[in-house]
Amino acid sequence: MKKEILHKELLAKKEKLEAIGCELKKTFIGLDSVIDEMMNLVSAWHLFSFTQLRPTVINLWGMTGSGKTALIQKLVELLDHKKLYVQLDMGEFESDSASWIKSTLTDDLEFFHQQSGIICLDEFQFAKTIDNERELGKDKLRVIWDLLDSGKINYIPSGNTYHLRRAETCAMALLKAESYGVEIENGVVIKNEQEFLEVFKGFYFEDSGRNGVALDKDYFISKDFLQGIFYLYDDENATREILDEKTKAADLRGLIDIIIDGVKTRTGVKTLDLSRSLIFVLGNLDEAYYMSNSLNPDISADELHEATSKINISHIKAALKKRFRNEQIARLGNNHIIYKSFTTAHFRELIRREMQRINNFVKDNFDFSISFHASVHDIVYREGVFPAQGTRPVLTTVKNLIEGWISKITIEALEKNMNVTVVEWSYSDDKYVFVFKDSMNNVLNIYEEKINLKIDSLRKIANRDVQAHIAVHESGHAILAALTFRILPSVVVSKTAADNCEGFCMINFPQGIMTRETLKKDIIVSLGGFVAEKMIFGEEHTSAGVYSDLESASELANKAVKYYGMGKDPVHIQVKSFQMNEYFFSNDGHSNEALQILKECQDEAEELLERNKFLLLKMAEFLTDHNKMEEAQIGDMVKQYSVENWIGDNCFVKKEDYFGFENIVKKQLKEMSLRVK
Repeated sequence: MKKEILHKELLAKKEKLEAIGCELKKTFIGLDSVIDEMMNLVSAWHLFSFTQLRPTVINLWGMTGSGKTALIQKLVELLDHKKLYVQLDMGEFESDSASWIKSTLTDDLEFFHQQSGIICLDEFQFAKTIDNERELGKDKLRVIWDLLDSGKINYIPSGNTYHLRRAETCAMALLKAESYGVEIENGVVIKNEQEFLEVFKGFYFEDSGRNGVALDKDYFISKDFLQGIFYLYDDENATREILDEKTKAADLRGLIDIIIDGVKTRTGVKTLDLSRSLIFVLGNLDEAYYMSNSLNPDISADELHEATSKINISHIKAALKKRFRNEQIARLGNNHIIYKSFTTAHFRELIRREMQRINNFVKDNFDFSISFHASVHDIVYREGVFPAQGTRPVLTTVKNLIEGWISKITIEALEKNMNVTVVEWSYSDDKYVFVFKDSMNNVLNIYEEKINLKIDSLRKIANRDVQAHIAVHESGHAILAALTFRILPSVVVSKTAADNCEGFCMINFPQGIMTRETLKKDIIVSLGGFVAEKMIFGEEHTSAGVYSDLESASELANKAVKYYGMGKDPVHIQVKSFQMNEYFFSNDGHSNEALQILKECQDEAEELLERNKFLLLKMAEFLTDHNKMEEAQIGDMVKQYSVENWIGDNCFVKKEDYFGFENIVKKQLKEMSLRVK
């Protein structure tokens, strides 16, 4: 019978988890794979936590604003587990005020003892114990690593020290009072009351205010003393009623015995058993998510998503190694759930949901609806999406650009007493246009107002001369990328909203390893901006903006010769140092060889752009009038204006299909097999 009950309970729990998983997917955008992985790990704890010998630890890593904390909070809510849930912000360890951590995990969580609690350690990256390979102190963190390892924490209850000290003081005072002839009966001083008041002057057991009652002969049956005795005892059988009764019946020696018995119930060290717990470790690891440092709103959300999709457990552990010791990383276990950044579609879905939420609010409160034109969705996206910063900038933008205007719309309708059924909301030329219509689709009013854009205005072309120069530079990169790798760039931008970037080209390099061929093409593409500027404007008008491109090209050429064995000498070459005898030393020959690679790449870049100069000018013209060109547009323009004889309908390849090494191996193996036969 017991087994049947257990089986039914397990099946009910499983069904509940499946329902929770579905609800989480409805609530959170773009997290389906994260939720599936998390719920799979949670299920073992939820079904069999009573069998756990150590906590279940689940690590969630992602960029800021990716929804880690919100996901756990929603899970706790759906599990109806709030009473056994605690969230700790590990960022508190950055300050000296973090001494509370052990008391939080012991005294304050004493009711978690041997229970299936949920503990969330948020912002865990701040709990680092290593910084630049230097050990940090942080002894306060030892309790965290004990928690993650065994789930059992040995501690001295904070109340022990206080109550034991008060009990000792009281017992000593009673002995002294006895020597002065003080007598007590039924908890009340009946002889030498003055001597008693002198000995106990200033004493309190539990309440320093003594609950407003002055010290007198009835002190030992006062609320202060009775509470002090009750809290002294750490014994479930010693109820308040029993202790009150014993105290009120005691003489002086009896009071001392009551105090001594209470002291004996307090052990010096207790163990808090959290081994049945589910522990979530949440953090942002910039060492793994290196792209999270970009604050450029014009980088491609889809490109960033693809980059974060490549992060695996090895990258996470390598990033953790820069913050924690090996044995600490081991205690985090292998349950690492890795977040991907949002795609363009995810951001647009988030905006759509927010618009729907606002529309529902208006319907419920003002009896008309709002029809958001696609142009409004677009401006919210352009103004609010910073791909590396997640959802927070989008939500604040919706609040500013959409919610902030609801009051104006409603007041307009109310003041003019319009029988509005729908308000059509669109955006054009820095203005919002609101068209108020009735149920018959008649236009009741049109209201327009200019809006203040903070981000999109930065993309506007302020100086066409400067724009033309940047357009030529970025077109040089884009064209050489397309014509050397035969892979189209994702986007080329000639005016961004970022304060440290005038333009950029997102190049799709071949997926996989770097070879001698791809390195050379990389150098050619890096020199594209410099070569294009010189070709169109003349050498005297090349800009300082070529600095980073030339630095990158020079670094690649030197690494080809000195690190990658792609020069005449296939060795690892290092700058001269008497402490590095394992390396070959660099010489002028190696530097000249690297310089020769640069010159050959420059010549090839010049030849390609000279042949395709009309294409260069056409793309530069477009990027002077517009701030960016997407992949499809780049492809159409290259196909239309390039003179290369290989250009055709299906001439470009995907970066993952560039090499074809497997086919090469199979082809040669087949040829050799035929010869053997």
